[in-house]
Amino acid sequence: MADIPEGDRDAVLALVSEALRDAGRTAPPPDTEQGDWLRGHVKWSEPDEHGWVALIPVQFDVWVPKVLVAWQMALQSGNLLQPNWMNDPRYSLRRWPAIETAVRRLYAAPEV
Repeated sequence: MADIPEGDRDAVLALVSEALRDAGRTAPPPDTEQGDWLRGHVKWSEPDEHGWVALIPVQFDVWVPKVLVAWQMALQSGNLLQPNWMNDPRYSLRRWPAIETAVRRLYAAPEV
């Protein structure tokens, strides 16, 4: 994480994409956690030259954390979520401290 330069959106996006791919699972999460996950018939592609991964259709279900999907989409679109949303449990990155630090550094950069 320390090697991500402040304000490098692509590096932060690659970090989020890697965490999202690593967090994906084929077994459903416990019933009490299912509201925090998305399910689909996809898997992750291999990283491209920029480190980005994409979802590709497959024959089995994959569960991924909603919060990482939200941050990945925000970073890809160029429209970051509001900084105070990081304190909202639905968008909190506390489970991924390296990503949380990288996103906070991204907000602190002069050009976001």
